[in-house]
Amino acid sequence: MLLLLAMPLRTAAPAALAPPETDFLHLAYRPDVHQLVARWRRPVSGAELRRGYRALLAAAEAAACPYWVVDVRGRGSALDAVATRWLTADFLPLLPARLAGPVYLGYLASPRHLAALGAPAPPAAAARVAFFAEEGALNQWLVQQQGGATRGTKL
Repeated sequence: MLLLLAMPLRTAAPAALAPPETDFLHLAYRPDVHQLVARWRRPVSGAELRRGYRALLAAAEAAACPYWVVDVRGRGSALDAVATRWLTADFLPLLPARLAGPVYLGYLASPRHLAALGAPAPPAAAARVAFFAEEGALNQWLVQQQGGATRGTKL
């Protein structure tokens, strides 16, 4: 089941660029804070994970938005080694070129998931990743990143 989600974009872009709505991932652009929000709704297969992250990237390109909230609480358990490798070695490194600069990914995870993460592998140089148990702290971090990026501060 694939529905189109109407998503207001920061720039004038065709409505056809709105991200697909799936039963496993909800995507929404928040123009008030210039953030793209991705909420995983259920555990996913490797193919669904890749499809979801590709949809997230397409939505980010359409909105010219490098500030992402990625809520993995609904996805359940941590990624397996193959999915982690795809995310860190294949997906994250392509983001800077596609979005013309660093991308900031704030992950919202359950305390149990955060404990299981331990020390995550460092992401690609131009992708900044942080993990949070509370959405307020995540949003505050993204706002701080936006302030640094707008002032031209190297993060």
